[in-house]
Amino acid sequence: MARTIHDLGPRHSDTEWRRAQGLLQASETAIGHIDTGLFPHKTLGFADDGTPPGNILLHIGKNLFDPKPNNARPVTDLSIASGKIAKASEYPDHGVKTLSIILANRPEELIGVAPGAKIIPYRIANGPVFIGRADTRGIGAAMEHAMALPSPPRVFSISMGNPGFTGLSELFRPILGGNPGMAAQTVEAVNRAYDLGIVTVAAGGQVINNVSYPARFARTIAVGGITTDETHYPLGGYDNADLIDVWAYASNINRAAGARLANGSIQQTHADDPGSDDSEPSGTSYAAPQVSAAAALWVTRWARELAALAEPWMVVEAFRHALRSSARRDRIRLSRHRGGTIIVRRLDIESLLRRPPEPNAPLSKRSRSSAHGSWL
Repeated sequence: MARTIHDLGPRHSDTEWRRAQGLLQASETAIGHIDTGLFPHKTLGFADDGTPPGNILLHIGKNLFDPKPNNARPVTDLSIASGKIAKASEYPDHGVKTLSIILANRPEELIGVAPGAKIIPYRIANGPVFIGRADTRGIGAAMEHAMALPSPPRVFSISMGNPGFTGLSELFRPILGGNPGMAAQTVEAVNRAYDLGIVTVAAGGQVINNVSYPARFARTIAVGGITTDETHYPLGGYDNADLIDVWAYASNINRAAGARLANGSIQQTHADDPGSDDSEPSGTSYAAPQVSAAAALWVTRWARELAALAEPWMVVEAFRHALRSSARRDRIRLSRHRGGTIIVRRLDIESLLRRPPEPNAPLSKRSRSSAHGSWL
């Protein structure tokens, strides 16, 4: 059995990473975390009485999925709707799982990539895949809310999405309550975030053998995943490395989790707790937050240089260039079903943070995404 990862932070030799962590904690840089919302969990820094840590800005974020009367905080009670579709697609603790990858700071459980990072959380669904009750307009609504804030986030972290057109199976998607692609509101929000210089990081997915929306849009940073047994994630369809900007660990990470008990109380758990029944053992959901955290560290570390760029969208492309050019080149296997190997770019945060925006880098503005296509 593969060893569980309990530490996603810097090694002793990663001095630039440690320096950037301090800069990020002292800065106003925030990450917009668009997911299923939160519940009080010690691994995220919540106190025993449920008080959130100062860096998780619950009062600024918003619940766009099931807000309570007079309380629209992005908080989940971990309830799951009735029916087979809900039971197969709703993971209400998904937001806590993905956020723990960014900022957990409990050595006995998990150390994340950027503990202390400021987070603006959003609850837009009850699971990462948009079928059933989920609506892709929620991503755009969350982004629009965040971009209208007096201090918008510098990074969006999105570990959810929609596979898009999957062939004849799409005929059944309306029956399941879903739709291919992304709502026009979300597509426009992705475009506007790019124009404002906000780095949007999205999970590539593993539901089908292709990149899911919104990671499929050219203006996002698309993240693939590598499992600890070195299989390629998703299980195929990524032979062209241009579809994915970078790969990161996607399995055997001891993330925070939780469950709603029969008596209505909430139980805090972790993936490797004895007897844990983690039905989401791996996925690009856990690779993407590592890149989101790295993006926040990078834009803070090189803030002065980025401010000198001629246009805001160049921030995104400067990060993409630094991310790709600093990554380690690894040869990994495709799925057991397909065989073969490909060369991928594996995230190397220390190397990334040592790479400033290159003034002479060939930065090209990417075309606007559309609601009916934009496969790259």
